[in-house]
This record gives sequence, structure tokens and C-alpha cells, in this order.
Amino acid sequence: MGLLIYKNLQKYGFITVLLCASIPNPLFDLAGITCGHFLIPFTVFFLSTFIGKAIIKVHLQMLFVIFAFSEHHVESLLAFLERNIPFLKHNLSQMLEKQKQLLHRPDLAQSDDKPLIGKLWDLFILGMVIFFVLSIIHSFVNDHLQSEREKAKKNGKG
Repeated sequence: MGLLIYKNLQKYGFITVLLCASIPNPLFDLAGITCGHFLIPFTVFFLSTFIGKAIIKVHLQMLFVIFAFSEHHVESLLAFLERNIPFLKHNLSQMLEKQKQLLHRPDLAQSDDKPLIGKLWDLFILGMVIFFVLSIIHSFVNDHLQSEREKAKKNGKG
């Protein structure tokens, strides 16, 4: 696949970048690097990337979300889940209906009335932030210890 992008970028720079930017794929990074390698002008790269990502890709994703989350598809998925997972029977539908009502009438929401999945998501995000902060502290401590060891070695040899 990379070779295909490589060859097409040489011949059809604008169209290749436009296509790579229009579909959700990790190969766009490869296309960007290859554009730099072949010295594709910035205006060609930027314009094709802008059209591909801001116009084509956004509308494709919008259509997908509208299609995937249409009421018919959501109801079919709920029926399937409730039929095959017994403890979800009626609970999932009720929870979704409650969320739908809150979306349409936010004044009905109480400040302490947060759904379980919302609370779990908040805990997950909090855990990720704590992990991130701890990893930064750990990295700083390791860097400091490494520099202290290097200073001790220099002082011991000198």
C-alpha cells in the first residue's frame, strides 16, 4: 500500500493527497512524509489536505453517524442486546429513553442525577489524568537521578 501511495504521489500529487486525506486511515502520515520527500509545493499539499479533511471526510463521517445512529438502527441494536443479554432487559431501553428526554429537556435534569456510565467515564478520565501526571513526575525523577549519577561519576573520576 505504501508503494502505491509513493508511485501515485509522484504522478498525481494533488489527487493522491486528497484521497489519502478524505478517508480515515493511518496512511495519510505516509502521504505527508512522501510529499515532503518529493518537494510537493506546500500550497498543493495544504489545499488538497484541507479539501480532503474539512470537506469530504467531515461529510462522509457525518453521513455515517446519521445512518448508524438513526432511530431504526438504534432500536434494532437495543432489541438485539436485550434479547441476547438477559440482565439488560428493559434497563438499556429505559436508560436510553431517559437520556433522550434529558437531551430534549435539560431543565428536567437534577445536578446529582448522573447515569452510571457517566460516572464510570468520569472515573476513567480521572484515572488517565492521574496516570499521566504520575508518569510525568516519574520521568522527571528518573532524569534528575540520571543527571546526579553522571555528576557523581565525573566527580569521582576527576
